Amino acid sequence: MYETKRLVAGTGISILAVAIVGLIILSSATAYAAPLAGAGGFTVEADEIRSDEFLLYPGVGESDNAEATPALIVEQRDVEIDGLRLTREQSVDELPGLSGTMEISFTADETVEADQQYIKMTGLDAEEASFNGQVIKTQYHDDPNRQFQQAAGENADPEDGFITDIEGESPGTVQKDAEIDMLYLASNEITLPGLSVDLNYNPDGDK
Repeated sequence: MYETKRLVAGTGISILAVAIVGLIILSSATAYAAPLAGAGGFTVEADEIRSDEFLLYPGVGESDNAEATPALIVEQRDVEIDGLRLTREQSVDELPGLSGTMEISFTADETVEADQQYIKMTGLDAEEASFNGQVIKTQYHDDPNRQFQQAAGENADPEDGFITDIEGESPGTVQKDAEIDMLYLASNEITLPGLSVDLNYNPDGDK
């Protein structure tokens, strides 16, 4: 059974420290990296994600379980997110006086805006996704990060065709009802109106 407490109410010093550090990191637009179950990491859910420029390519990330794990790198610019919810669940058995698990969640009740984002993810599901000027390509390159890429929006650079005229426009991509498993998220500048930070503590773990 879960016991839910607001951040301001306070639980244990150790849990508060983790949540406050997470709040400072996210609000100051510094890299927020944290591991979860499975491949390790955290989950981002959103009603809708829009970005003017979008680029995806293969890379490597770090998780709870491994120093190096395969990941997809996403870079995007001029991002807007409606209905943001970021959650991270982990064991607290190693914290003094605690047992079970806790879930840290960040939510924003208005549109979140970020100028640039760098993401390492292991999976994405969306009810609907649309792209403007989408380009998916393989190419010869010594750098594995550049051998396969997906681009959309103003940064897309499609080749000229004889009967096709493909141009990248904004927004480059729109994802609705999205759920993303992330290992790493960095934002250059980000605004989180109506930000709430919550802790859900389950002393029984998975029982």
